[in-house]
Amino acid sequence: MFTNNQTDLLPIVIEGQTFIANTDGMWSLNEIHQTLGLPEAKRPGQWNNEIRTALDQGGNFHLAYGGVNPGTWATEAGTIAYAMWVSPAFYLMVVNAFLAMRHSAVRELRQKDALLDANMPKASTLDMKARGAGLTWTEACRVAGIQQPRLALEFLAKGSMFVHVCDDFGGRTGQIQPKQQGFAKGAFVKVSSNFGNREGWRFKPSGLDWLRGKTEFINVGVAEAKTAQVKGKKAAQASRVDRWGRAVKDVSS
Repeated sequence: MFTNNQTDLLPIVIEGQTFIANTDGMWSLNEIHQTLGLPEAKRPGQWNNEIRTALDQGGNFHLAYGGVNPGTWATEAGTIAYAMWVSPAFYLMVVNAFLAMRHSAVRELRQKDALLDANMPKASTLDMKARGAGLTWTEACRVAGIQQPRLALEFLAKGSMFVHVCDDFGGRTGQIQPKQQGFAKGAFVKVSSNFGNREGWRFKPSGLDWLRGKTEFINVGVAEAKTAQVKGKKAAQASRVDRWGRAVKDVSS
């Protein structure tokens, strides 16, 4: 059976009466006939001409002889054709009802699109940038929801994906970057200039996906590290004062 494959069609309104399509995208011609008080001679079961036969063969009608919803059901094309058989005036009513439904659906879609555009996060723009030149560490953190980028990068340097950059003598330069395999896999890309990108590398889409998957892990890790640091400072300060709050001299030196 031919269907519109739409279970969310908007209702049509004819002479102030609302008619709703079933899950197959078909309207009950019997309901329309009875509700609007159409002539007895124009009952759906009385319609039997060449147009009806052609539409019937195309699956635009469904005759239900029993069950919960018996009667004649028709697609939009079938409903309009039935209305044409009833009368020219009724045909125009039904056509206008379907046009109104279509215009309403378009307006609703446009409103949703406008609302989506108005509330589209900047992250969407940055996603597109990742496919081009790539994202800086700060930009990638904004997209992924990393709360404290500077501390997060330090946290990652303790793991297996990032490393501290060292000079020829083994001393740290202060920069942190992904390990070589990250560049080889295309997750990150190096940049020729540090202008506007102090890290010297950027995220590509696969690297951004990886970071997104680590967001909670990173944020929790940074928070725990900060807590431990605060506790350590308090403990160090407490060890340098006596119970009266006076500074204790270091006698070991």
